[in-house]
Amino acid sequence: MMQDTLVRVFVVTLSLLTYPRDDPGVEEWDDITTVGIQMHEERLLREGDQLDHKMAPVSEEMTQAENNVPRDDVKNILKEQNLPDQRVTEKDQMSVLEEVSVTKQYSEEDSADRLQNSRSGHETSPVDHEQKREDIQTDDSFRDPIGPQGQQENPKDFNSKDQLQNKTSEKATAAWERDYLWYIWNTFSIISMIRLLRKYLGRTSQVKQEETKHFPAICTAAKVPLPDSDALQRFHSKCIQASPEKKWRDDEFLEGFASDLLDAMRSVCDRNSSMVIEDFQMVDVYNIIIPFSPPDPYHFHCLLWSNQASDLLPDMQVCGQIKLVEKKIQNGCHCQSPDVEDVVCLLHCETEKVQVKMTEVCDGLLCMKNSPFLSKSQVTRWFQSTIKQGWAQISHKYEFELNIRYIDAPGAFVVRFRSGKKISFSMNPVVKLNADAHFFVTPGSPNSLDTFWTLSLTNYEDSFLEHISKRLPENSCHRQTLEIAHFLHKRQTALSGSSALKDFHFKTALMHLLLTKDPSQWKPSFAACRLRDLLEFMGKSLEKKLLHHVLIGNPLTRKVFELPAEFTQTKAVNLFHPLVVHDCIYRHAVMHFQEMLRNAHMLIHDYIDQSIDSSSKGFKS
Repeated sequence: MMQDTLVRVFVVTLSLLTYPRDDPGVEEWDDITTVGIQMHEERLLREGDQLDHKMAPVSEEMTQAENNVPRDDVKNILKEQNLPDQRVTEKDQMSVLEEVSVTKQYSEEDSADRLQNSRSGHETSPVDHEQKREDIQTDDSFRDPIGPQGQQENPKDFNSKDQLQNKTSEKATAAWERDYLWYIWNTFSIISMIRLLRKYLGRTSQVKQEETKHFPAICTAAKVPLPDSDALQRFHSKCIQASPEKKWRDDEFLEGFASDLLDAMRSVCDRNSSMVIEDFQMVDVYNIIIPFSPPDPYHFHCLLWSNQASDLLPDMQVCGQIKLVEKKIQNGCHCQSPDVEDVVCLLHCETEKVQVKMTEVCDGLLCMKNSPFLSKSQVTRWFQSTIKQGWAQISHKYEFELNIRYIDAPGAFVVRFRSGKKISFSMNPVVKLNADAHFFVTPGSPNSLDTFWTLSLTNYEDSFLEHISKRLPENSCHRQTLEIAHFLHKRQTALSGSSALKDFHFKTALMHLLLTKDPSQWKPSFAACRLRDLLEFMGKSLEKKLLHHVLIGNPLTRKVFELPAEFTQTKAVNLFHPLVVHDCIYRHAVMHFQEMLRNAHMLIHDYIDQSIDSSSKGFKS
């Protein structure tokens, strides 16, 4: 905002400095006045020339000139000055003749000056003409008021001369005032410009000081002390990688519990004529997704994001909307209903295509008010209520407590056993886009984005890692590198709280490295180098506020495996665009990442020492 204001002030000041200092209106009026005076002078000169044909040379005496001038021409001049014939006297004739002579003298001198200036390459301004005319008039004012015949001049001549002198002096004063105001205004503009520059530079330095205050010592991944590859291998195997036995027990427990809970939830939905809950899918051991769909004849119509929508939704770059539509058969015959089986229709043959029409349903089930789009907040409330009712039906079978971890998340749960053991997992309602992509609810999204659902491409990402792993050496370190980064990020989140950095950001950074680095560089002995590369890639991405989605709009992924056209034939998506829009979120994310880098060495060594101590105690016992 300050930069825009500064640019505007600079443009205005520059225009004032480069614009002509004379006021266009005054200049136009001066031009009109000058043209009028010139026309009057030309007229007097023409009349003077006519008089010269009948007058003696200028070197002769004035009295001889007066005798040779025809009286009729003088009368004509006096008539042009609106003087009647009765008032034409010798005094009037004398004043006219003197005016003609003065005008002629001025025109001759003016012509000579113009000729001289044109030869020297300069022009004479109208102000100079006025000054010269004023000088001539001033010279006339010092003449003897007694005429050549001893007669006194007419007082009206003195009045006209005084008026001319007053006008000339007023014009000179006005011109001087214009120049004075012009210089004053330019001086004021320059001073204001300097003050604004100092204020802007002071604010910029203050922002830099605040950033320095927030980040007193910038820590880069290149300077982070990390253990060697062997130490990282031991750290991963002892502290991160879960034992196969424990993993199998948790997987088996969660799969059986989710199956029982979903059966109870289905019975609740059938009783309430609500949504249809499909079979669940386990993305990993602790992440379960539950697809749902509306009852017949309703369906979900998914709308993917567009480039324009992405610009309007900076906080949700990979998103879409879900519209509730009703399927209506055009001919209305029951034989073409999808639920009808073993029906013989005499009107339609079996090969005839069913003509179906889709219509939007406003204020439908779990939709936003006065809208056909599915609401995330209503889906969250419906899902949590259904889980509570289903858990009430089966809770007597289990000897543990089921609690909700986050009220904003639809299915973030924790199981607390009587022994004190806890298992945290998530059961999220999703709407399928296809077999490998789905929309899910993002916790904490604003109400203005209630109808925009985040798109998950987790299955495609896992397929990408599976395909590219076939090109890597045996026992490659890419999964260990990613899991170590996730562990450091998880521990830092427990220390300083959550931030805009998420696990999928590190996963995206790793996939970018897999596409750009040679497969031979992912040997197990290069684990420390690849971990440093991953952290350095994240640091540079945070600095640039730019991290492109690895699958959307990336032509390099076509070399690994095939993706649908709606993902490849579009522009790239910046996952760090919210950091561009929200500076506060960006500073917090940078602080989080800096602290994670500083604590990385300490955390790794502490966990290694603890694992060694526990192993030694177990060996002694």
